[in-house]
Amino acid sequence: MSISINQLNAFTETHIIPKVVDNIFNSNVLLYKLLKEKAKRWPGGTYFETELVYAKNTNVGAYGANADLSPSAEEEFTKTQYSPVRYNAGIVLEGLDLAINKGAHQVVNLASEKVKNAEKSLKDLFADHLFNTTQSNAITGLHTICAADGGSGSSLGGVLGGPNGDATEWLSSSGSLGRANGPDSSTNSLTKVVLDKHYNACKLDNDHPDLLITTDDIWSGIMTTFLMPNMRYTDTKLADIGFENFKYRKSYAFGDDKCDSGDLFFLNSEHLYFAVFSKMNFKFIPWTYETASKDRWVAHIRWYGNLICDERRKLGWMSAITGVA
Repeated sequence: MSISINQLNAFTETHIIPKVVDNIFNSNVLLYKLLKEKAKRWPGGTYFETELVYAKNTNVGAYGANADLSPSAEEEFTKTQYSPVRYNAGIVLEGLDLAINKGAHQVVNLASEKVKNAEKSLKDLFADHLFNTTQSNAITGLHTICAADGGSGSSLGGVLGGPNGDATEWLSSSGSLGRANGPDSSTNSLTKVVLDKHYNACKLDNDHPDLLITTDDIWSGIMTTFLMPNMRYTDTKLADIGFENFKYRKSYAFGDDKCDSGDLFFLNSEHLYFAVFSKMNFKFIPWTYETASKDRWVAHIRWYGNLICDERRKLGWMSAITGVA
C-alpha cells in the first residue's frame, strides 16, 4: 500500500465520513427531523430518564371564607427510563485488495466505496428498526411506541400504561383502545372525517402532531382527495433536500417507502426525538490491521443512543388503511 495508514485514516475521517453522516441523516425524513434537527445529548448514566405526570394535583379548587387550605402530599410524577443501544458498521479491506490496488488514488477509492456500502447498510438498518416493533438491542420502534392499549396496557420506558397499569396517561392515541379513543386502528377506508378524528385524538390545545408519515400510495391519496390545489403548502427546506411534502392542518405529510402497507403515523417531534452520545454519533473508528492470521484492515462506524418518547398520547398510528375515500 503506497499510502500510509495514518494518511488513509485522516482522509477517511476528514473527507469521507462527513458525507456519509449527512447521507444517513438525509436518507429518511424521520432520521433528518428526529436525529439531525431534534436530537438531544445523552446526559450520561445508565438511562435516559423523562418525567411522566400520571396523576392530577387534587389540591386545587374554589374556596370560601375561613376554609382550610392545608394541601395533602401527593405523588404526581414517575419516570420513564430508556437504555442506550449501540449500532456498528464494520468495514473490511483485505490484504489482497490493497495489493491489487497499489496506487494511493486506488486505495482511497477502494476505501471510499467500502465506506459508502457500509453507510447504505447502516441507514437501511436504522430505518427498518425505526418503522418496526422494538428489536433486540435496537432503537425503540414506532410500532412499539404507538401501539394501542390492547386491553391490558402496554409498557414503554419501564412504565405500564392503561387503567390497569402505572399511568393511564401513558398510552398512545392509536385506535379505540388508545388514550384518546380515536378511530379504530383496524379502519380500512381513510376518509377526511377519520383522518381529522385521529389527528384530533393526538392533539391537546395547541400541542399537535407536526408530522404525518405514511406510504407513498396513501400520501398521494390524501393529497389528491382531501386537498385543494391551492392549499398544498410545503416545507420548502425539506423539499429542497428531497423530501416531497404537503401541509395538512398544522402537520407536514411525507411518504416513506419504509412504512408498512396500510400505515399512517401521527407524530409530534416535540415529544419524540433521538438521544445520542455526542462523541459516538456515527463516530469513525480508524483503520487498524486486525491480526496477522486475518490479513485484513478493519474500520468501523459506531453510534450510541436511542429513540425517546416523553408523551405517548401525543402520537397515533393507523395500520390497516387500504384506500383513501
